[in-house]
Amino acid sequence: MKGTSAWLSVAERDLIVDSALRILATVGMRMAGARALDALEREGARVDRDTGVVRFSEDLVRRALGRLPDTLLMAGATPELDVILDRRSGPRFNPTGCIAKTLDFRTGERRASSLQDLREGTIVMDATPELDIVWTFVTANDVPVERRELLEYYTYLTETRKPIVFVDCPTAVTAVKEIAAVLGGGPAGAGLEGFRVRPRLSVLCAARAPLEVHGDLLDVTCELAALGAPVWAYTMPIAGATSPVTIAGTLALMWAELLGLVTVIEVNAPGAPVLACCGPGTLDMRTTNMAGSAPETTLISVACVEIGHHLGLPVHNAGVSTDAKAPGMQAGYEKGLKALPTALAGADVLSGGFGGIENSNTFYLPMVPIDAEIATLVRRLVAEVPIDPETVMLDAIERVGIGGDFLKEKETRRRIRAGEHFMPQIGDRLAFDQWAASGRSEVGAAVEKIEAALAAREERGAYLSKDQRAALADICGVEPRS
Repeated sequence: MKGTSAWLSVAERDLIVDSALRILATVGMRMAGARALDALEREGARVDRDTGVVRFSEDLVRRALGRLPDTLLMAGATPELDVILDRRSGPRFNPTGCIAKTLDFRTGERRASSLQDLREGTIVMDATPELDIVWTFVTANDVPVERRELLEYYTYLTETRKPIVFVDCPTAVTAVKEIAAVLGGGPAGAGLEGFRVRPRLSVLCAARAPLEVHGDLLDVTCELAALGAPVWAYTMPIAGATSPVTIAGTLALMWAELLGLVTVIEVNAPGAPVLACCGPGTLDMRTTNMAGSAPETTLISVACVEIGHHLGLPVHNAGVSTDAKAPGMQAGYEKGLKALPTALAGADVLSGGFGGIENSNTFYLPMVPIDAEIATLVRRLVAEVPIDPETVMLDAIERVGIGGDFLKEKETRRRIRAGEHFMPQIGDRLAFDQWAASGRSEVGAAVEKIEAALAAREERGAYLSKDQRAALADICGVEPRS
């Protein structure tokens, strides 16, 4: 038994793809100033040098799709932490990116995010097995801009062993290449070859709806993709504002943007691993705010999964997001009702949660353990459940007979210990009187997990070898941290 879902008919899916291809051929995408336009022009794209608009033929797009690898590897520090995507290999989970505000769980103050938030959040995420990939999830606003980028990189790399995604476009590209060489196990060429085999770092390239991508971002993306860094090609339109108000119109625009990004990446870095990332929103016409957790965004997201897999791309979705400002009932029902259908559709990676509230505009550290519980529930609901003679347990039923119980059965103990039943760590199943006497809350349980993770980090020390930390510290211009 395995839960799945189907949302688009073949005709509907093909209409969206054909419409996206037509948009690319007739309207095109603006990629002004990108060096990557030269290779596109050589491959037959029509490039208007005055406007930076590129128009793509269907044949060019199809050829680019044919260059995609069958699997996408995002390497952890050790193989057991690797994330390998091959379409319908999820759900995997990651946080959202570059949040500028933090709701401080110690003081209750909403303030600018800091380096301490970044460090503590990374430590907690590293200790959270339900989270598979770490994005650069907050901005260290208390660090001067000229030092911030490299200090953030150093902190992430020394506080987690999981694959890392640089969400903001790197400006220190030479330093990123040197970091890649260190992570690859050696200096310059040898290290970069090791990185190509096991890429710890991925980059995110986002279109600006409608139908535009910054030329410098595109060039940096292609340069790092050529080194073997996986690319998260991202589109984030707002239905009714930066994309058509209808679900179908937004899908067509999104896939034009995604296919345009995939094409320019594959033309400039053939065989580069690319993940199609769909983060749509809708414009709330009453407040004029983007609603990331509206049901329409979920419908767009599940359709994107089916289209992406049909085209040979693994798919990421902002599937654990909430518009709530605090971890209350709204956060719970929005995250759960968005994550489950997206996972049932077969999304490879889900984000938007793991610490994110207020449509990913605020970071709240206790949400990380709470979101981990949501992820565990979702994985349990979409996992394959064996239905066979062994699991029917006829022998046990006949042995226990009428009016007996199965508590004393060895198979009950064995299977419970093996994880047969979901056991909440944040949620509560006590009788009311016991619950009231315990004084326990969901946030309190989450804070206990946070404190345990931070204490374990201080006992354990930083990740990477002493030599690697020293090399990274030299590249990033910081003091090594133990």
